[in-house]
Amino acid sequence: MGYSYKLFKNKKEVTSNGRYRENELRKMTTFQLREICSKEKLVSNTLNPLDKEELVRLIMRYRGIDENLFINKHDENGLKKLQGFLTKVNKITLNDKIINFPSKLLLYEGLSIEIFDNYLVTAKDIIEEGNVILIDGSYNICTIFNLTKFNEKYYLIKNENVKAKETTSKNYSLLYFDKKQSELIYDIYYHNTKHIPQHLKFYSFPVLDYSIREPIDTDTPLAIDFGTTNTTAGIYINKESFDFFHEMQQDKDQNKDKISVVKVLNTTLAPIEITPLIPSVVGIKSIEDDDIEYVFGYDAIKLSKLSYEDDGICIFYDIKRWISDYEREEKITDTRGQKTYIKRKHMIKAFLEYVIHLAKQRFKVNFKKIHISCPSKQKYKFYKMFEEILAEYKIEYENMLDEGASVLFNTITELIENKSYIEGQYYKALIIDCGGGTTDLSSCEFKIENNRVSYKIDIETSYENGDTDFGGNNLTFRIMQLIKIIFAHKLNSNDNIKARLLEEFDVDLFRYVDKHGGLEIYKKLDYEYNQVEEIIPTKFKQYENKSSDEYFKVKSNFFLLFELAEEVKKQFFHDNNSLEILITPHNEASKDKTTIDYDKWRIHTYSGKFLEQLKNPPEITLSIFDITTLIKADIYNIIKKFLESIYRQDKLLEYSVIKLTGQSCKIDAFREAIKEFVPGRVIQSRKDKKAIGHSYGLKLDCLRGALKHLQAKNLGYMDINIQTKLPILPYVISAFTHSGEEKILIHSLDKNNISGTISRFMERITLKLYLKDTNGALRYEYAYENKQEDFKETIFEEIEEKYKGLIIQDETDNIVNKEVKFFVWAKKEEWGFCVVPVLRNNEKLFIGKEGFFNFENDIWETNFFDGLK
Repeated sequence: MGYSYKLFKNKKEVTSNGRYRENELRKMTTFQLREICSKEKLVSNTLNPLDKEELVRLIMRYRGIDENLFINKHDENGLKKLQGFLTKVNKITLNDKIINFPSKLLLYEGLSIEIFDNYLVTAKDIIEEGNVILIDGSYNICTIFNLTKFNEKYYLIKNENVKAKETTSKNYSLLYFDKKQSELIYDIYYHNTKHIPQHLKFYSFPVLDYSIREPIDTDTPLAIDFGTTNTTAGIYINKESFDFFHEMQQDKDQNKDKISVVKVLNTTLAPIEITPLIPSVVGIKSIEDDDIEYVFGYDAIKLSKLSYEDDGICIFYDIKRWISDYEREEKITDTRGQKTYIKRKHMIKAFLEYVIHLAKQRFKVNFKKIHISCPSKQKYKFYKMFEEILAEYKIEYENMLDEGASVLFNTITELIENKSYIEGQYYKALIIDCGGGTTDLSSCEFKIENNRVSYKIDIETSYENGDTDFGGNNLTFRIMQLIKIIFAHKLNSNDNIKARLLEEFDVDLFRYVDKHGGLEIYKKLDYEYNQVEEIIPTKFKQYENKSSDEYFKVKSNFFLLFELAEEVKKQFFHDNNSLEILITPHNEASKDKTTIDYDKWRIHTYSGKFLEQLKNPPEITLSIFDITTLIKADIYNIIKKFLESIYRQDKLLEYSVIKLTGQSCKIDAFREAIKEFVPGRVIQSRKDKKAIGHSYGLKLDCLRGALKHLQAKNLGYMDINIQTKLPILPYVISAFTHSGEEKILIHSLDKNNISGTISRFMERITLKLYLKDTNGALRYEYAYENKQEDFKETIFEEIEEKYKGLIIQDETDNIVNKEVKFFVWAKKEEWGFCVVPVLRNNEKLFIGKEGFFNFENDIWETNFFDGLK
């Protein structure tokens, strides 16, 4: 869709009659460009004269227009003006081009028309993008389409905000205009012209069937896999419910049940690609009073890339982590500097509604039931938030599968389809899910029986371990560190820093990690990364109290380098299995290397005391060997953390399947690391060596499993019994006694030791509680405020009624006068713990206010987008 830039000064919009296209500006001389800047009163904030490229960029920023002017917003006055023009103008119908437009148009109320609707336009002659008007026999405008080019093909699309109507006259036609006439239509509609011509030339093509329908309601649930980095969504289309979808399914196969996944356009790539991955990204486009205009997914990323460094585009990544504290507010700002605060849950709600609306557009139905997969350790907490923010939908809970169980169920259905199981035999499986931000380990035991009327499947799942600080983003950050260091050294000394850094990894990496841990080998890389912060700064959090110009330049540095690193990772491991990559500021393809282009305007280095744009940005080359060497130790370290204790207990061979899931697990180093503990034959990672281009199997496993489970339950094909054990806690909660002795209150990885007590004197106190991981490292310090005014007199029977099994009489009977005993226990279903104080004073019991604390929060979890990297 089209976009344009506007100049804002003192928060008041300044308009100009000047409108310029980039391709036209690039044909002009430097003198002509300076004349335009003078005419339009465009002034740069730099002292040195701008070169030609900088002048083009300045003009495009404030007076630029898109190459194609599409009508994609409703304007009632504009529509009336255009209708009046079309009625009165002298119409000249052309017939010198052979163009094939769709003869049947089916629109749905409130829904857009996208390329996925496959309204293809073909022509033997040259055609151009532009506006196409649907009229009836009396030239009444019924709606306005856009003709857009996608991968060398032309499609009719329509924004949902552009209204459509039917008329009593059924003699419909499509009016196609050449580029100038299409732009005239645009200018009349948006009140950009005072000159109204007397003649209008167009091509007219009959439409045999045109109608508008309402999307139908369906009980078919929409499944969503809400991920840290990417989200997927889809439905299960079967023979029983196929009638709901038959008219819009172009590639239907009525003899097969199938999963249909929501696909989107990755507009950040050239050429644009179709993908089932929806980035879990929220951007703020504008703030008007309490009305916030969002952009999501690739649109948000593209807006960030197209913006200028001081525009201050507000983009949020890692929004899934917010669920640990979703009531917290975030400060947001738009390009005009408007600021406000909004609760995290409202942004999560907006993103999920965007995903649901995408599904509604693709499948032309109103969904009433939603299934959203969640981590096994936080299933209840996720459900409660989804139920609150998506109150208009029925959120599946009874049939709600956690992410590990969804992946397992997909594997079970594949065993059944391939008849590769032994009936009645119990199988044990380990599932390692490496997502964008976290990695989790789940264990499962299952049995399959083929009964007379259905399959009987018994499944028992358990969360075994996890690391909230390791995921695909960690690997991206390692690559970013290397890129930033090489960039900085190329700008200064051009020495071979890459070779010197990678020399550190020229050891037996697995044995080195066994001996020294996972961080030691990265010390030199971390040191060099911090040293070059003085050349290419990326820690934008440290610039919050400096000028906005500096802040946004440093922020631009970080996101450019992180995006480059992510693209390097994808090219090497996910998409093309490239061997060597050239990172270049020049938009030129290399014959012998995969190339990744970057925008040199988005990177800034220190020139003296000032941050300046690079005039001569560097090129760097990275090989698959470089990157594999760099990330191998990190990958082995996380696998070692999960599997070593099971291996030492001789329990690993009990598992017939070790399932790797998540996009990062395509990296061969994961399989290599696991082979240190088990034979390779039990490892499943769904990597197709013959696949060319994108492969989304690992990311879609969770979605497929959830959909197959919902469908099997709905149709009665399977009798499924899933038992979920309470998750093991990978944390320790402790406190110190008055004598300085540490007392463990909740013990990690011990399912029976999940509560404890500690006592203090009755005066007002703050109880300090400490969270440690399984390695004994302190991760967070909690403070429970104990106030005397919060205590209420009680008796044990009242305490027992409220906290049965959690606070027992023996523990209250031995409380002495003026003693406060704090009862602490894990609340696993909410992935946190509770603190309740009980006081004895004058031989009477008093109970204080219950406190709840999350095990995990984004204060101590690693967040690569917090501005401290």
